Amino acid sequence: AAPARSSKTMSAFGKFKCSRSRPYSCSVYYLLLFLVVAHGSVDAFNNNNNNIAPHNKNQANDPSLHHRPTANNNNIHRAMSSSSSCTAKKQKMNDNDDKDKNATTNPLQSIRAGFVGCGTIASAIATGLAAPEHEMHLAHRGLALSSIGVTRRSESRSTQLKENFPGVVTVYDSADEVVAHSDIVFLCVLPQQVDGVLGELREKGVWRNEEHTLVSLVSTSKVDDLIQKSGLPKSRVYKMICLPAIAKREGCALLQPASDINDSSDNNDSTSSDAINVKSMLDALGGCVECADDDSMNTLMVTTAMMGPVYGVMRNNRDWLVKRGVSPEDASYFVGRSYLSMVQDAERDCRNPKRFDALIEEQTPGGLNEQSLGNLKKQDVFGSYDRAMDAVLSRLQGKSDGSLPPNP
Repeated sequence: AAPARSSKTMSAFGKFKCSRSRPYSCSVYYLLLFLVVAHGSVDAFNNNNNNIAPHNKNQANDPSLHHRPTANNNNIHRAMSSSSSCTAKKQKMNDNDDKDKNATTNPLQSIRAGFVGCGTIASAIATGLAAPEHEMHLAHRGLALSSIGVTRRSESRSTQLKENFPGVVTVYDSADEVVAHSDIVFLCVLPQQVDGVLGELREKGVWRNEEHTLVSLVSTSKVDDLIQKSGLPKSRVYKMICLPAIAKREGCALLQPASDINDSSDNNDSTSSDAINVKSMLDALGGCVECADDDSMNTLMVTTAMMGPVYGVMRNNRDWLVKRGVSPEDASYFVGRSYLSMVQDAERDCRNPKRFDALIEEQTPGGLNEQSLGNLKKQDVFGSYDRAMDAVLSRLQGKSDGSLPPNP
């Protein structure tokens, strides 16, 4: 006897009724009906074999799609031939479901970030972490922002952060409150304040060795000093340098020491296993170069001190145009957009150490750019840049105050 047929089944297969006008036999009809019902999806059969189910609401409202054509012999043959592989397909789908479940059951590591000091750099990092459009980049690295705590000073910036991200940022009156509500703490104070802040936090006993990670943004701080003054394990103390562009996932941060060095430095330290992966976090915010020691960090930091000179060159270019009759608005706009295009061109394939050489070599022989470059070399402009960078490095190393005598 044929299987019991529900009204839904009859409506779905009404087009296959046995009649002389149809080439199907009743036996084929009942066999097909049994196979489809046995596998539990009449709707799937209709979708797979008619391929006319609307994919969105607009199609559903389209009168041209309301007429469903009658199935032909090819439809029936395709449905019958596919039934033999249905079990294998279902098993494959179940395997994929298991993989998806495993992926979703791996929780993202929560970030509770705290900022002791709320100046330009602290505000930029906090913005980079809290911006909704950056959430996917953190998730790709296995991270998710939970909360941000900041000290009230500088009050204008802390207030602005609170207004920009009201559900994420909390403003606290003291550094120990920030630390108490954070897992990763960014130290963003003036160099002369470091000893006092870290000393007070240690005296109050707010550090939790098994939970806290300290990241100093103080350019003159040394990792060994930070470890000693905070009392935190070596594997949980870093020094970091970045530019304000981190707020927009632009630029590149410096991190000392390298994460693999910290991971292996305290082999007997169980507190490092659940620490926030600082490098992964910085990679999510634009990029990171790791530094093994103070010397490599100081050397790379010199490049960040070239931000001011670059802006100085752009301002000089603007002023030169204005002196020759260009409106300040047009001059500023043109200089900004032109230098942007140059930097973007240089940034492409910038991991290739020959990238900048290639850009110089492609300048037209005898052209304006080649001639301008040659004139700057004759004026020893690049020598001046070298001396300025040497002076910055000397200051970072504590060998001088970084000043240079005026040209004779």
